[in-house]
Amino acid sequence: MTISAVVGHGLPSHAARMSAAWRRNRTGARHQDQSSARDQRNPMGLLMGTPSRTGHHATDSQRVPVSPPGIIGAAVIKAARRSAGLTRRRLARALTTSPATVRAWENGTTPLFGVDYGQICELADGLNQAGAQVGAGSSDLVLASQCDLLVAGMLHGFEDYAEVPPVDEDGTAADAARDLLRWALAGQIPEPYRPYASPGPLLAKVDVAFFAYLARELQAGSHGHDLTSYGTCLVALTQP
Repeated sequence: MTISAVVGHGLPSHAARMSAAWRRNRTGARHQDQSSARDQRNPMGLLMGTPSRTGHHATDSQRVPVSPPGIIGAAVIKAARRSAGLTRRRLARALTTSPATVRAWENGTTPLFGVDYGQICELADGLNQAGAQVGAGSSDLVLASQCDLLVAGMLHGFEDYAEVPPVDEDGTAADAARDLLRWALAGQIPEPYRPYASPGPLLAKVDVAFFAYLARELQAGSHGHDLTSYGTCLVALTQP
C-alpha cells in the first residue's frame, strides 16, 4: 500500500476537527467504557455507547473516541524525552516553545499529523541533541504520526485512512509501524521503548474494541476487496 499522506501538508484540518471533537466530547465519551455485560456480548452495543432519547444507539459518525487523536506520537515523544533525562520544561526550553505545547504533544491532544514537518524535525533535533535513546529520529516521529492518522481516521470515520502506514508490506518501516500499532492496540511495547514507557495499551478499551470491529469489517470486504489483506493485518495487530 502506497503511503500518500505527508505530515504537515493537507492534514491540519483533519487534526483540528478530530482534536476539537475529542475535546468537546471527552467527558461524555468516557461513559461509553462503562457498558453493561449485555452490551459487551454485542460489539455494536459496546461501541455505540448509551442509547439516545429516541432509544437508538449513536451511529458510527456520531461516536467520539475516548482516546485523544495523537496518542501514539505522544507515547513516542514521552519515551524519547524520558530516555534523554529531560523534564517537559527543559525540552520546551530547548525547542524555544512552551511547556503547554510539549504537554499537548505528550497527552495526544495535539497530534503530530497536524504539526508542521519543519517543527517535527526541530523536535527530533532537540531530542537527539539531548541524548535521547529512542524515538528521536524525524522518521520515528513521522511514522508515529502516520499510525495516529490511521487510528484516528478509522475511529472518526474518514474514508482515506487506509493510505498510511504500510502495515501490510515488508520492510523496516512496515515492521516499525506494526510495532507501534501493537503497542497502541494490544499493549505490546516495542523493545527499545520498554525502559521508558508505562505498561498497557495506549488506546482506551472501547476504542480498541471499535478499531477491531472496523478492522474486521475491512477484512470482510466492506470497503472493497483491495483492502481485505490490509484489514487482516489490522485484525492481527489487535490481538494481545
